[in-house]
Amino acid sequence: MVVRVHLHTTLQRRTPEGLQRRVEIALPPVSTLTDLLERLAIPPDCEAILMVINGRTADPGQALNEGDEIHLIPAISGGAPSNPSD
Repeated sequence: MVVRVHLHTTLQRRTPEGLQRRVEIALPPVSTLTDLLERLAIPPDCEAILMVINGRTADPGQALNEGDEIHLIPAISGGAPSNPSD
């Protein structure tokens, strides 16, 4: 089965041709988001990555289907604390 993966921000891959934002990945027929993350060498820390399949949020155990559109969006934190002494 082949799925399309959109890699957002820090998950994009550097290649000689530039940043790779979208990839098609072939996986065995019975695969989950965790299997996909392993194939992409992305740690499956579900709190650090928002995982979306076909426009709906999903958990790492979610089964994948042929032609799924998957968005992997890393959680971004930062900014200044509201109290400078924090």
